[in-house]
Amino acid sequence: MTLRISLPSVHMAGGDAHYPAHFELGRHGLALFLTPEAELPVLDINASVEQLDTFVQSLQAALTSLRTSF
Repeated sequence: MTLRISLPSVHMAGGDAHYPAHFELGRHGLALFLTPEAELPVLDINASVEQLDTFVQSLQAALTSLRTSF
């Protein structure tokens, strides 16, 4: 099973375009696609579910830290 997670907007460094990107999460890990029609990701992170869980927990902790610093 692969899950699709939409992103609000993605801007690639060096360009002016903004993309309706999404992540795909599955057994392979996490991949970033710039458009719904894209056949290949621009970023592919090979990781186990446990490694992705650690990443998400770290991201959540960073977001919590940002919220409390404003």
